[in-house]
Amino acid sequence: MEILKEFQDLIPPLTNEEYKQLENNCLEEGIREKIITWNNYIIDGHNRYKIAKQWNLEIETESKSFSSEEAVKEWMILNQFGRRNLSNYQRSVLALQLEDVFKAKAKEKQKGGQGGVLLKQKSAEAKPIETRKELSKVAAVSHDTIAKVKKIQEKAPEETKQKLRTGEVSINAAYKEIKKEEKKEAIKEERKILAEQGKDKEIDIDFRLGDFEKVFKDIEDNSIDCIITDPPYPKEYIECWSKLSRFAKRVLKPNGFCIAYSGQMNLPEVMKRMNEHLDYYWTFAMYHEGQTQIVNGVNLMCRWKPVLIFQNGKKKINNTIQDYFISEQREKQAHNWQQSKSGVGYLIEMFTKPNELILEPFAGGGTTIIAAKEKKRNIIAAEIDEKTFNIAKEMICQQEKKLPV
Repeated sequence: MEILKEFQDLIPPLTNEEYKQLENNCLEEGIREKIITWNNYIIDGHNRYKIAKQWNLEIETESKSFSSEEAVKEWMILNQFGRRNLSNYQRSVLALQLEDVFKAKAKEKQKGGQGGVLLKQKSAEAKPIETRKELSKVAAVSHDTIAKVKKIQEKAPEETKQKLRTGEVSINAAYKEIKKEEKKEAIKEERKILAEQGKDKEIDIDFRLGDFEKVFKDIEDNSIDCIITDPPYPKEYIECWSKLSRFAKRVLKPNGFCIAYSGQMNLPEVMKRMNEHLDYYWTFAMYHEGQTQIVNGVNLMCRWKPVLIFQNGKKKINNTIQDYFISEQREKQAHNWQQSKSGVGYLIEMFTKPNELILEPFAGGGTTIIAAKEKKRNIIAAEIDEKTFNIAKEMICQQEKKLPV
């Protein structure tokens, strides 16, 4: 008798406890069941044969006749279902071993209808073999479970499969983890492709002096992918938030995002005004590295800043992102309220794709413009203060000289 690995691998391995129990039974009562063979290969009784050789126990054999290896495999798998208490995962794994068998049967059945008229009539009357349906029937599980286990067998690491065998992890949990990883990989691949497509493209910058509502009158409705901005925080500028909400509703594409830094002092009023025309999505927390400032009105050391995420018609984003990020120490070359490039860079990467169009209505020192250029996004920006506008333009020109061609 010989052991063919291809046949042996069809048998779900016994746990240590199961094997020990079988061994004890064989030692106490002898090996009562026959070892089944085909063409001198063991097809049932691999564990009993191993125990018999180890302890020099007597065995009986029985030879079976099958037309092919596929027929042997089908018999072995169906035999396992009848003899062992298997989990849904183990049953599904076993059933999937028969996938090629059922596909071959389906193909043969289809060929049967290609002869004469009588054969065609018989073929039309016979129901076609649906592989997944047959597998689920054999395993006594749903079609959905078979599909999930197939994905698990293809994608899951061996560690996860072992946990499924012992029941530590459920089929649904393992499948969800795979889908989550697939989504991450798909997003990563999409960004890689878009970055490759856009690496040699000339990025447009349109920087205008004046109040954004006036200088952007020519912007077409629903033409902007994303607004990323940092409006002034003091109470005397509160009307800016209503203007921003109204303007964003007009120019953003459906489901486009309006992302705005905000101070904490007037946050309730700010959010109320943004809600006038947009849908609230979430609030991110941006942590400040380096020195920060005391808010005298409440005598608090401000270490973080709210970043408000609003949307033109609410729709869930495809990628999963973190709502907390760190901003490097801010520069103040162009404006006292200037934000860091790393902070806005994170938002650009999370909410836009290369070559998309960003709008910045409160450009200040031009940080968003520079970050957008580096990230291969097109940008339209405005700044109302002429002195700040000129300083920002100079900074942008200097920065462009440093960017790789």
